[in-house]
Amino acid sequence: MSSSPLLRRLAFVVNRAKPGAAALALELARLARRRNVAVALTDHFPIPTGFLKGQDACCVLGGDGTILSVVGEAVAAQVPVFGINRGKLGFLATIPVSEAKPIFARLLAGDYHLARRTVLRARAADGRVALALNDIVLKHPGLSRLISLQVFSDGKLVNEYHGDGLIFATPTGSTAYNLSAGGPLIHPHAQVLALTPICPHTLSNRAVIFSGATRLEVRGLDLAIQPSVTRDGQECFEGGKVLPLEISLDRRTLALLQPPGHSHFALLRDKLRWGNEGDGGAEH
Repeated sequence: MSSSPLLRRLAFVVNRAKPGAAALALELARLARRRNVAVALTDHFPIPTGFLKGQDACCVLGGDGTILSVVGEAVAAQVPVFGINRGKLGFLATIPVSEAKPIFARLLAGDYHLARRTVLRARAADGRVALALNDIVLKHPGLSRLISLQVFSDGKLVNEYHGDGLIFATPTGSTAYNLSAGGPLIHPHAQVLALTPICPHTLSNRAVIFSGATRLEVRGLDLAIQPSVTRDGQECFEGGKVLPLEISLDRRTLALLQPPGHSHFALLRDKLRWGNEGDGGAEH
């Protein structure tokens, strides 16, 4: 058993839209209280500001999207997060329901390790800031319209991109939209960020990997167009002035609390169905 600290204050975030999530949360909360663990529970989205302050960990019952919804608060409070998968993918919510109770008991006893994941920080021209665990995506505000953008790295032009948009992804997000757009898989401990163009007009425009110390800036070639920006699939920076948009790795990280025996590559083999090319491919 690992020597990680015991969990004495635990927050539950429950997605009631996922079948069985609420009932399982109540069972786990009772188990935690029997072990003298203080419990706080919410099913509100976004979760209340400050809800995670002072907690030892946050248990999310839902899918990867539910975990993504708590990233901002978890990073601000520096609280580790773990997820019990009631969704479809399970790249982040990695604990299966069938093993939830025994694994949960081991986690409470300190049998876990923490994996630090990089977080993207985007700063709009008007000063608004957004954090993302997976990706920041820029597209034209109109449906099915092309957009032209320039990207600068530490003040030097990288390229002009003409196409459907741009994805800026963390290693954690490399298995999400980035992968669907032809971007690379990146080991989650790598201190880098990826720029992947979406359906670029120039076919030689491929993904670029930047050092984690790099500061990127996105500018528009058409000054009348302010792009639509999403962070982890949710709209941000609606209204106001977005460009130039600064993108970098935040100085803080998100800690994922992982059970004993967790293997990143075993997860990839399972979720991406490596070795099972004939069964229809992976879900995205």
